[in-house]
Amino acid sequence: MRTILFGLLLLTAACRRPSTRFASMLTPAPPPADYSQYLKSGDELVAFGNDPAWTLTVNPSKGTLRFKAPGKDSLEITAPERQNDSDGVLRYNIPVDAGHMNVLFRPDSCVDKKTGYRLDYRVEIDLRGKNYVGCGVSLRQLTTLQDIWVLTEFQGKPVSAGGPRNELPRLEISLTEGRVTGTTGCNQLSGEITADTHQILFGPLITTKMACMGTAGEFEKTFLNALATPLTYQIGQGKLMMLRSGTSIMAFKKVD
Repeated sequence: MRTILFGLLLLTAACRRPSTRFASMLTPAPPPADYSQYLKSGDELVAFGNDPAWTLTVNPSKGTLRFKAPGKDSLEITAPERQNDSDGVLRYNIPVDAGHMNVLFRPDSCVDKKTGYRLDYRVEIDLRGKNYVGCGVSLRQLTTLQDIWVLTEFQGKPVSAGGPRNELPRLEISLTEGRVTGTTGCNQLSGEITADTHQILFGPLITTKMACMGTAGEFEKTFLNALATPLTYQIGQGKLMMLRSGTSIMAFKKVD
């Protein structure tokens, strides 16, 4: 009898123990990487790796390529003309003191082991015969995201102006400052923002306290709730779409 009871207790404990596979599915993705320091500097391409730790930045406005690594491999040089292959590969071939430097950005999903961030390129650097491997990203998309956007569609339906000012919700995004300002269509909003080439995260956000009557008040709550969790996004041709689980939540157009 004791053996039976002991077995039942083990079975109950096993049933209550969460599945390792299910638990891993619930692990949240890391928040967007913060590239504000690179945007402030005007860097367009950024790459980094580990073992050993290294970083590479290409800054078109300054015309520089900077590589930081342990020992004597660090250098800052004039960035040569970039070679763009038909398959999206970006290359730099650079003569350096006592050798040569080859830089290759290959389009491919690349997860940095240290941070868990997913980047858009696998990067290979050959410097004087020494190899460095890591992940990289182009920040051109983020510079496009830094603009003023007016809401045109929410949950698949067109949005009309409302609130006391009879205006559409608007977001003014500054990733260099990590700030967003705008309006819900009734109250003014402001707060923090981070974004990479996949995700965008707002908040915490604060708003003014003007009473929003009727549908304007109801929509404001729904709109702010939609901004309260990480969203993926797509941008192009003056349009910005924010999605959750592949479904469009809201669409914006760029202010001319």
